[in-house]
Amino acid sequence: MINLATLLLGILVIIGGAMADHVPLTSLLNLTAFIIVICGSVSACLLQFGFGPFMTGLKAVMWLAKPPRTDMHSFIDRIADWSAKARGLGTLVLEQEIPGVEDDFERQGLQMIVDNTPPEDFAAMLGSAADNTTRKQEQPGHVWEAIGGYSPTIGVLGAVLGLVHVMMRLDHPEELGEGIATAFIATIYGVGFANLIALPLGARLKSIAADLERERHVVIHGFVLLAEGKPGIMIRQTLKSYLADSPAAKAEPAAEQEAPQSASQAA
Repeated sequence: MINLATLLLGILVIIGGAMADHVPLTSLLNLTAFIIVICGSVSACLLQFGFGPFMTGLKAVMWLAKPPRTDMHSFIDRIADWSAKARGLGTLVLEQEIPGVEDDFERQGLQMIVDNTPPEDFAAMLGSAADNTTRKQEQPGHVWEAIGGYSPTIGVLGAVLGLVHVMMRLDHPEELGEGIATAFIATIYGVGFANLIALPLGARLKSIAADLERERHVVIHGFVLLAEGKPGIMIRQTLKSYLADSPAAKAEPAAEQEAPQSASQAA
C-alpha cells in the first residue's frame, strides 16, 4: 500500500502547491485537455503494443498494492523436504507432491525431477522458461514507460491546439488571458501524468519484475541441487545464502529463523 500512497502523494503535492499560490483548482480542470493527453497517449501505446499487452499493463497496477512474491523461505523448506523423500524413497514419490504445488514454475521443476531430467540439462530448460516469464512480467513496465514518453509531447500538441483556438478569437482581447491559460493546461496534464504517474509506475513495475527474476534463479538453483541428489540440509544452507542480503531475510524474526534450522537437522 505504501506504493499507492506515494503515487497519490506526488499528485497532492502539485495540487497543494497550486493552492498555496492561490491558483483556483477549477482552473486546472479541463475535459478537452484531459481527452487529448490521456486518450492520445493511450492510442499511441495501443498502436505500439497492441490491446493484450496494454491490458496486462493496466492490470499490473495492482502490483503496487500487492506485489507478486515467492515465499522463498517456504520454498526452501519444501525443497529440503522433497530432497529427504527423494533420497529415501526415490524421485517417483515426488509425483504425488505435484498437484499441491501452486506455482506453475515450481510445478514444472518438480515434474522434471520426477521425469529424471539430467542435472546438466536442468538449468538450461528451466532457464528458458524463466526467460519467457521474465519478458512477460517486464512488459507492463515497458507499457507505462511508453505512455510516459508519449504524454508530454501530446500535451504540447494540446497546448498548440489551444493557442490556435485563442488566435482565432483575437477580436475578443478580454478572453485572451483565460484562453492562453486554458491552453497550457494540456501541457500540465502531459508533463504531470508522465513524471508523477506513468514513468515512476513503469520503473516500479520493472523493479518488481527484476525481483521476481532473482527469485526464479534461486528456485532454479534449488531444483538443480535436488536433481543432483544433494541432501536437504545442504540445499537449505545453499539457498539461504542467496537470501542472506535480502531485506526480507533481514526483517525475518529470529524465532522464525531458528525453526527452519531445527527442521534441517531433522532432514
